[in-house]
Amino acid sequence: MNVDMDDWINNLRRTSFSSLVVLMLSAMVCSSASLFAQSGNKILLPGIESDLARKQIAVDLGSTSSTLVPLIQKAFSFHGGFRLSHPKESQYSITFSAKGGNQVGINIQSGSPPRTLKTLASGGDSIDDALLRGCDKVVTLLLKTPGFFAGKISYLSNLSGYKEIFVSNALMSTSRPNTNFKKITFNASWGNKGQGIFFTSNRQLFNNIFYLDLESRKIRTIANYRGSNLSAVQNPKSSQVALILSSTGNPEVWIAPNPGSKPKRLTRNKSNESGPCWSSDGRRMIVTSDSRGKPQLYELSLSTGSLTRVSTNVSSHCTEASWNPIDSSKISFTAAVGGGFQIFEYSFNARKSRQLTKGVSHGLQSVWLNDGRHIIYTERSSKGKMRLMILDTELEGAKPKALHGANFGNCSQASFHYPN
Repeated sequence: MNVDMDDWINNLRRTSFSSLVVLMLSAMVCSSASLFAQSGNKILLPGIESDLARKQIAVDLGSTSSTLVPLIQKAFSFHGGFRLSHPKESQYSITFSAKGGNQVGINIQSGSPPRTLKTLASGGDSIDDALLRGCDKVVTLLLKTPGFFAGKISYLSNLSGYKEIFVSNALMSTSRPNTNFKKITFNASWGNKGQGIFFTSNRQLFNNIFYLDLESRKIRTIANYRGSNLSAVQNPKSSQVALILSSTGNPEVWIAPNPGSKPKRLTRNKSNESGPCWSSDGRRMIVTSDSRGKPQLYELSLSTGSLTRVSTNVSSHCTEASWNPIDSSKISFTAAVGGGFQIFEYSFNARKSRQLTKGVSHGLQSVWLNDGRHIIYTERSSKGKMRLMILDTELEGAKPKALHGANFGNCSQASFHYPN
């Protein structure tokens, strides 16, 4: 805002602030000319940098072509570890340039006068893919952590009037439907090599489990046993598949050595199991079970089938675990609190839970991204509208951001895969 300097100081003196505060502010106005844009005796007060902004790396996009800027801006603004700034305020100037053949060059500069710190190259299946892979290289260089931008999301959308499986890039700037069954489809999850998707559907009358090969577009049946065949999740380190089947009465955990083999029953109880979740090394599993009457999280012994409760201590209703791929001591999960559902994180080391999402909307179905820092989850409004959100779980004060608009339909049940 524009104010007269003398009037501003005099008005301050007439306020209830202490004389010490007045003196401090007067000194700031009189001696900090570099902080204000001046015109005559008028000054422009600067914005106050937030604690959140101070924890972020300030970057600008240098001489990047305007055709490339929107996708790169979206990537860095979604991450949370970066802040897009004016060149005079940025720590790094990053220029992306298209080199032809879906190749991108990246020049990173810093200092005054600017000097080149690093040059990088990136390629992909498309120019967008190359840009996102390039952004990941910048993240790794400047933050020393993996980037997630080149990952892929599978999710459900009712855009056609039915819940169908869609696949998009990690920013949902490109997306396409992969089924058109016009039936009930749910529990879609990536195969561990990212070549296809397991899912459950009643496309053949009853709920069976299928696998969609994304390259050949062929669909094969994984489980069509008596009862309900509810979900399949593949071990990230082997061909093993965990299945939820009710062929013996109640939903139990079964394990198949590979998607085409006959599964063996692992749990043997009268409770209902669901939501199998592998650890990143493929040696541990968490499931949801109502063995105590209400759904809770349990670690499942892969050798004996016994259940050990995870003491989240936040709710009598805890479901939908997702194991952090970087830090095996952490999981995210859904808990019923305050008359709704929200996403929490549980630490096995600290034996404590912390709430990740808040607000009047529900938070459901979280999945960790490959960097172990971000989650994607389903936000459901009180009116039933659903959208996918991304949240930086490490940066205190970070707010969740919507990955898409209403033109994507109601979206839910995200599954994430990052290519090797």
